[in-house]
Amino acid sequence: MDKLQPRRTGPLVTILLLWGVLAAAFLFSPYKRQAGFAYPVLTQSIDIAAGADSAFAYLGDSRHAGQWSKFVDHVSLLNEDSVPDGATGSRRRCFCKRDESGRRWDETVLESVPGRLRRFALHDMVGFSAASRHLATDQVYTSLPGGRCRLTFTLYFTSAKPDWKESFTMRFAAYAVKNIFARNLGEIKRILETGA
Repeated sequence: MDKLQPRRTGPLVTILLLWGVLAAAFLFSPYKRQAGFAYPVLTQSIDIAAGADSAFAYLGDSRHAGQWSKFVDHVSLLNEDSVPDGATGSRRRCFCKRDESGRRWDETVLESVPGRLRRFALHDMVGFSAASRHLATDQVYTSLPGGRCRLTFTLYFTSAKPDWKESFTMRFAAYAVKNIFARNLGEIKRILETGA
């Protein structure tokens, strides 16, 4: 009498679980439509016991980037001879390593409203597995009672409809970017509140 062979469901269950985890990560990504925005966006905010003007001035000085960023080692200004650092039209190159090898990208300030907003176009990315030509990031400064402010970082596509590959990649990359934003904002808060 032949013995019944057990069914080999292990690999199928593993594949289904993997697909389920990927689907959940995609659906619950922090890159999504949010109140106040007409497009999907990644946002991260922190409240700081410092005025919006102080935070705006501090972040507008590219020499400070290495102090507060957990991702950028330093920033080089590209057109400081004609446009002040942090002003509309200023351009800078961000390096992740001190020796300037590996990942880097350029930023152009698209809009600068003192104490309220600084908007950057991100371009010429080098060393990233997936890079888009249509990314922008905002630093939004909201004044709060008691001389405090809320600082919000955003990341989004400037094109009305990014292609499917850009959208798909962003859904997963948003987890890492949100973590970087949170760490950077925490460091900015520490520096502005303690003066250290």
